[in-house]
Amino acid sequence: MELTTLLIGIGVILVIFWLFRRPSRNLPPCPSRPLPIVGNIFSLEADPRPQFKKWHKELGDIFCLHMGGTLFVVLNGFPLNKEVLVKRADEFSDRPWFYFDLVTDSPGKGISFGNGKNWKEQRSVTLSILRDFGMGKNVLAEKIQSEVVFYIDSINRLDGQATDMRPLTNMSMANMICAFIVGERFDYEDATFKDLTLKFRDLVEDLTTNSLINYFPILGKLPGDLFGAKRIASSMRHLVRFFKKEFITKHNHDESSNFVAAYLSQRDKKLKDGEETEMDEDNLVKIVLELFFSGADTTSTSILWCYLYALNHLDVQEKIYKEIEEEIGTDRDPTMQDRTKLVYLNAFINEVARLSTIAAHSFAHTNPVDAEIRGYTIPKGSFIIPNLDSIHFDKTIWGNDVMEFKPERFIDGSGKLKNPEELVPFGIGRRNCIGESMTKMIQFLLLASLFQKFKVVAPDPAAPPPIKYYFTVDAAPVPFQVCFVDRRKN
Repeated sequence: MELTTLLIGIGVILVIFWLFRRPSRNLPPCPSRPLPIVGNIFSLEADPRPQFKKWHKELGDIFCLHMGGTLFVVLNGFPLNKEVLVKRADEFSDRPWFYFDLVTDSPGKGISFGNGKNWKEQRSVTLSILRDFGMGKNVLAEKIQSEVVFYIDSINRLDGQATDMRPLTNMSMANMICAFIVGERFDYEDATFKDLTLKFRDLVEDLTTNSLINYFPILGKLPGDLFGAKRIASSMRHLVRFFKKEFITKHNHDESSNFVAAYLSQRDKKLKDGEETEMDEDNLVKIVLELFFSGADTTSTSILWCYLYALNHLDVQEKIYKEIEEEIGTDRDPTMQDRTKLVYLNAFINEVARLSTIAAHSFAHTNPVDAEIRGYTIPKGSFIIPNLDSIHFDKTIWGNDVMEFKPERFIDGSGKLKNPEELVPFGIGRRNCIGESMTKMIQFLLLASLFQKFKVVAPDPAAPPPIKYYFTVDAAPVPFQVCFVDRRKN
C-alpha cells in the first residue's frame, strides 16, 4: 500500500510539473498549454483547416503543436515556406516516420518515406523515367489518351443519368497508372481491379479516422483494434505484397513499354557497370504503390473537384467549350499539342487546384538535426507542416476576391496563361509530389476531351450540390451526383 501511495504521489508531482513547467522560450508559440503525454491533441478538431487559419492570425506565420511526444511546427505564408523548404532544403527535406510505412515489410524505402542517399537515387531515377516516357517517347500521353476513350465511353453509356462519379473516376485514374507502370489496363468490371481500388479508398478512410496511431504507435500493440492500427497494417502489407506479385514479377521485360521494366533495366545496367546503387525490388514496389495512390486517389479527387466547380459555374464551363470549339474543333480528340492553345481550360484547372487545395497540410518534412527558424529553436525530428491554405487564400497574393472562383486570375493582359510560383497544390520544395507532371497531363487530356463532348450539370440545375469538402488524407468533395449531357445530341 505504501509503495502504491508513493507511486501515485510521484505521478501527481510529474503531472503538476508538466502542467506548470515553463515552456522553452525558444519554441514557436503554441495555441494552448500542452497536456501531459497527449500534448495538444484534444485541441484539434476533425477538420483542422479552420483552426490553422485562426491560429495563423493569432500566433503569426509560425506556431507549434505538441502531438504526443512529437513537436509539429506549422509554416504559414509563401515567404516562410519558400525560405524553409526551398532555400534551406538541405536542412528540412527529410521525411519523418509514419505508422502506415513503418508496418510494411520495407519501411523507409521508395520516395515518399525515404531519406538520404536512397531517397535521392529513387527520386532521380523515377523522374528520369517519367521525363523519358512523357516527352521523348510520348508513351505516357498515349496511354492516358487511350484510357480517356474508355472513360468517355462509360459516361456515354450513362445516357445522362445522375451518378456519383467517384468509383468510375477512381478506376479510370488507377488504370492510367497501371498502363504506365506495367503496360496494361484492367477492365472496369474486373473483380481484382475493383477490389484493389476499393481497398485504397478504405485505407484512406482508416488513415483519416485513426490518425492517433501516428502519434502513439504503441496503440498498435494493444489487444483488439480500437484504433484501427492492425487493420491499417494489414492493408499496407496486403497492398505491398499484391504489387510485388502482380506488378513487379510479372512485368519485368521490355523497358520501352512500362515503368517497372525501365526501372529494373536501369538497376541491372548499374550493377553490370559496377556502379554503387540502392535500386532494388523493395524500393520499386514502394514507388509503384506511391504512383498508384497518387493516381487512384489524389488525381481522381482533383477531377471530381473540377466537375463540382463546373456544374456550379455553367458560364465558366461554356467559356471552356467555346475555346475548345474555336481552337481545336469538335471533330478530333484533344492531344498534348493542344495544351498551349486552351488557355482558359488551364486557368480553370489552376483555379480549382487553388480553391480546393487537396493536400492542404501536405506530407510533413523533418529536420535531422536541431535547427533555427526566425529565432525559434526547432528540435531535430520535428514534423514540419507546410500550410498550403495560408498560401492559396492569401489576399496579398490573389487579391481581395481570393475566395471567389475566378479562372481569369491566371490569364495575363495579353491572353497568356500565368503560372505564379505561389500556386503550389503539389507541395513546395524537394518533397513536392513526384507525380505532378503526370497528374497535370491526365487532368488536361481528360477534361479537354470531356468538356468537348459533354455539358456537366446537376440533377437539379436549380439546386447544384454545394461546394463542400470532408477532411481525409486529402480534402475530398462531399459526395455528389452529376449528369453528363451529350453536346452532340443537342
